[in-house]
Amino acid sequence: MTALRRSDDVAYDVQPQTTTRLLDWFEPIHDPGGILSRLVLRLDQLAVKRGVRLYPQTDFLALKAVVEANRHHGTVLFQNMDPAFSRVGPDNALWIYGVDSDGRAATTQGGRYFDWTGTSLAEEVESFRYYYETPERHLTEECYAQVPRPAAEQIVGPAMISGGIWVRPDLRGPNPDGIVLSQLLGRLTRLIGIARWWPDFVFTFSSNELYKRGVVGNFGWTHHEFPFEIQLPRAPLYRGGLFWMTREEMLNWARREVVTQPGAAA
Repeated sequence: MTALRRSDDVAYDVQPQTTTRLLDWFEPIHDPGGILSRLVLRLDQLAVKRGVRLYPQTDFLALKAVVEANRHHGTVLFQNMDPAFSRVGPDNALWIYGVDSDGRAATTQGGRYFDWTGTSLAEEVESFRYYYETPERHLTEECYAQVPRPAAEQIVGPAMISGGIWVRPDLRGPNPDGIVLSQLLGRLTRLIGIARWWPDFVFTFSSNELYKRGVVGNFGWTHHEFPFEIQLPRAPLYRGGLFWMTREEMLNWARREVVTQPGAAA
């Protein structure tokens, strides 16, 4: 198992790698019929067409540095992707870094694998183990969590979170070809996670605001339930919903997608 670095401080001097492109790195362990490789290639090409080059990352101190450097653009870093709070590294997590033609940070998106054999998403969130490696070190009296049941109780065993999408404001929305980076990145991370970890479930949480604006509906999630509420230390109350799909539902989407026109994948 790869040793993981831990830090409670922002590592401003740690930079994402921009030498190995996503396609040079992607070596699927699971790829039924080659559909995952084909779609990862297609989505990477669409990102380039949108003006963004994608680079795979497993150093989460580098993610933290990118987030801190772009706070004014609305970046976020959740506790379960922050090495100050969680054990994240090459064996259980990844993130994708997008840069524009000038080499500036353009996008981030992450995924993390969990083995919830003998437990569930509901139990992990409500115990705060989903957020913290050692919850007792961080929780305060005002902390609480509420998940939609029975949906969150049914997400068990191998599971993957896909989320934390950030796109720089000037690159949001569709370009003239209709390519939307956020939608592209969300599907891309799910495909890569399935190819690497073969989870039974893929899920995310999203805010009520994004749901009401119709943003989440464009990401291809098969199921959703409300309410989801979480109050973490020194953070505003978060209200939203749980969005998920099974691995087979994602693979069925992929099988349909490989026979469509390339632009449809975004």
